[in-house]
Amino acid sequence: MDIQPAFSPGRPSPAPHERTYVVTGAGGGIGGAAVARLLRVGANVVGVDLSSRRLVGTADKTEDLPGTLRTFRADVTTEEGTADAVAYALSEFGELHGIANIAGGMVNINRDVYDLPLSDLSLEYFVGTFALNVNSAFLMCKAAEKHFYDQRYGKIVNVASLAAFANRNELGNAAYNPAKAAVVGLTQTLSMLMGRHGVRANCIAPGLVLSDRVRSWIEPGYHQRHLDYTALGELATPEDLGEAIAFFLEPQSDAITGEVLRVAAGVR
Repeated sequence: MDIQPAFSPGRPSPAPHERTYVVTGAGGGIGGAAVARLLRVGANVVGVDLSSRRLVGTADKTEDLPGTLRTFRADVTTEEGTADAVAYALSEFGELHGIANIAGGMVNINRDVYDLPLSDLSLEYFVGTFALNVNSAFLMCKAAEKHFYDQRYGKIVNVASLAAFANRNELGNAAYNPAKAAVVGLTQTLSMLMGRHGVRANCIAPGLVLSDRVRSWIEPGYHQRHLDYTALGELATPEDLGEAIAFFLEPQSDAITGEVLRVAAGVR
């Protein structure tokens, strides 16, 4: 196969305000922050989530920003849902320059799902955790592949976790941790598989993030223990993660692919 460089000399990638993105998990804390950050510079964004109610919340919070937001309800753990999301973005805006695969997390997250013994983890829970975190990212990338190849440009940002690297209490469990490690492996594989077609694939790895959902069950001791892990004495916010996601989507990172950026206030 004859593979040419992604860009000829002097051919710039589209500026941030000219770009269109798909953001999954757009109704959540990190997803909503990423949507807001991209809209703030005038981009077109298709926010995808399984919850119409959460999408309305994101739309309400970002209605005064200069970019253009469209929302789309889809199950991104299915091929139909991801294909429909990409098709909708192309029908609305004509182009697609990047996808942020933020949908994921721990199934039915609350304080009690951390550090479970294997005897308490069903196969259904294990497979469901991989579907939510790994299948969703894989299927979104697959759905966008042809368009990215045709235009010889695309940006992929996946969301892993420090749980992919660390054997630390109160961070994950035996389903979530390997699922996030698989997200890292997928990202690195895509960077080589798709790079000569102009596609960049990178990953961010947050630690504990105090989204509204986490705040609803977190207790002071748990919070303090995670603060004690940090170098900065504070936790990264959803807005911090939104900035990191935007960096990997926007043109300033066009020379970077296959990388994992820990956005966790210095936690290693």
